[in-house]
Amino acid sequence: MCTMLLLIPDRCTGCRMCELACTMAHEKLFNPNKSRISIHFEGTPELWNPSVCRSCGDPPCEKVCPTDPKAIYRDEKIGGGMLIREDICIKCGECIEACPFAAIFWHPEQKLPLVCDVCMGDPECVKYCAPKALLVGGKQKLADEKKTDYGKDQIKKVEEGFKK
Repeated sequence: MCTMLLLIPDRCTGCRMCELACTMAHEKLFNPNKSRISIHFEGTPELWNPSVCRSCGDPPCEKVCPTDPKAIYRDEKIGGGMLIREDICIKCGECIEACPFAAIFWHPEQKLPLVCDVCMGDPECVKYCAPKALLVGGKQKLADEKKTDYGKDQIKKVEEGFKK
């Protein structure tokens, strides 16, 4: 069971397989507009920015939810993913506004917030992320992966220096 979904944006190639895996797992169809992870394209040449719930320690989305009980909440049983109680949600969108990572989206048909639930502990997007921009684990795993990337970058710089 995962503790959280980890994102390393520098590894993302913008292929959008994560969006397709997500919508197939949740909606049983391929439709990036209904995904709980999003790849935003900006500029020319295209730059992409992946956006997904970061499982905040004290989720601002949950804090601002006006319902009692909260319509958006962390389910510790699934390792920290956020869930929506659709029968309680009043569709106000406060959670979307409160997310510091712009990682809560809006379902175009159900008119409900979409947030990553880490596929109940076994995220499909991670299985299809070839460049390993998406991983499962905790903060230490993220730190270890960033260290590995930094080391590879330093080795590459040294090798390029020898070629000159």
